[in-house]
Amino acid sequence: MEIPRELKLPPRLYLIAKHVASLKRVTAAELAGLVGRREQDIMRDLAELGSRGLITTSRRVYHIVELSERGRKYLERGLPEEKLLERLTEVGRARTSDLSELGLEEDEVEAALGTLKTFGVLRIHEGYLSLDETRTQRLLDYVREVKSVLEAYSSPKTLLELPESLKEARRRGLVSVRQRKEILVEATDILLECSDRLVPGEVVTVITPEIINLDSWDSIEFKPFDLSVEPPRAPIFRKHFFVEVLDYMRELMLSLGFEEVKGPHVELGLWNFDALFVQQHHPSRRPTDVYLLGKSAKGEPRVEKLLELVGSYHREYRRYRWDQSRALELVLRTHCTSVSARTLWERGPGEYRVFTIDRVFRPDTPDPTHLMEFHQLDGIIVGTRVSFKDLLEFFREFARGLGLGEPRFRPAYFPFTEPSVEGYVKHPRLGWIEVLPGGMFRRQVLEPLGLRGYNVAAWGIGVDRIAMVLLGISDIRDLYTDDVREVERAPLPRVVLGARGLG
Repeated sequence: MEIPRELKLPPRLYLIAKHVASLKRVTAAELAGLVGRREQDIMRDLAELGSRGLITTSRRVYHIVELSERGRKYLERGLPEEKLLERLTEVGRARTSDLSELGLEEDEVEAALGTLKTFGVLRIHEGYLSLDETRTQRLLDYVREVKSVLEAYSSPKTLLELPESLKEARRRGLVSVRQRKEILVEATDILLECSDRLVPGEVVTVITPEIINLDSWDSIEFKPFDLSVEPPRAPIFRKHFFVEVLDYMRELMLSLGFEEVKGPHVELGLWNFDALFVQQHHPSRRPTDVYLLGKSAKGEPRVEKLLELVGSYHREYRRYRWDQSRALELVLRTHCTSVSARTLWERGPGEYRVFTIDRVFRPDTPDPTHLMEFHQLDGIIVGTRVSFKDLLEFFREFARGLGLGEPRFRPAYFPFTEPSVEGYVKHPRLGWIEVLPGGMFRRQVLEPLGLRGYNVAAWGIGVDRIAMVLLGISDIRDLYTDDVREVERAPLPRVVLGARGLG
């Protein structure tokens, strides 16, 4: 490779190259300390210097060996088999109950007896333990070997290879072995030859209009693309724990015979409120309780007839002046029940079960149990013989399928269901929390949608709160963490799949 008269490098690459040229051989960790960065921050720089032929890198694995807590105890007090051997040599014979005075724990006594049996030293006759002294030498040699290992590693040692003598101590848990990986950086002949010709300077990586407009832009050094360099990757080996909860719930619903459906996040007031028999002056429709998008949508021809029907039911049964323009306002949906309403209108009469798991939006002040954006699992069971009892049995099956235990119920009120219920499950720290609201859709909801004579059980389950129970989380905001460390060490959700289907 031809060595240039002058080698211009970006400031950090220049600093790294000068240190490597001076030291000739250095670890990446030491090098990072010299330039005031973290080791992972300079890996891309090392790859670039390597592609220029200025450095080489190699990896080494070290083993850090040190005594475990048990190993330190045995080094100080002696091995259990050593103490048992000394005791039996002293008294000649003893019962197992007499061994308590040795100061050994029960598992240590069993281990010591097992070792003596393995070496053929122990005799047991009429409930008494004694020694076969003709065979004790092999056991004494074994004890000396193990104790010599404990003494050798009384202070931690760093090794490139693990010796065979460690095998028995590791098997017995007397030493612990940790790995430490190290990257070694070495200067090449090219770097050593041109180290006095290294020049710090800005190397342009992005072409901007300002650079092009410079009079001397053609003299600027541009960094060439190197597509062979692998970018660093975050070591994420699992899904986000909240995504795992959503997947578990989806699998459970499918196993119960439900079909998944979807709906839009931006919704007409018609589907979010009016078709669900929610009055236009209801508190849930105030600007402080719903995200209004500030514009109205023109009515689609296919929903004009539905608008007329819905309006007539509001005027007849709610007894107020219903405004069609309010039904055509665009909002961010406040619940996934709007998807259930759309599905009933699109599918009409029949027997079916559908569900949706998705996001909903409500203006709120974030705190440990509330967010402005959260998830709901909404669903419906449609049929002529569906009853409130079916709804309660579904809640019980759902709770059992997720390992939530037996839920508690109490009466509730919702504008679009009657009768209505709230189901509670127990959080390990927050106590009983409401997660299973539902009820039977009113006929004023069903008849305009074309389901006269049908019954529909409906619900809007609080997914985030259930996830808090499954994961043992007390703050709902922790469900949405983007901290990779939290994602990797989070426990798997406590769920039990394969719940029985509904009858």
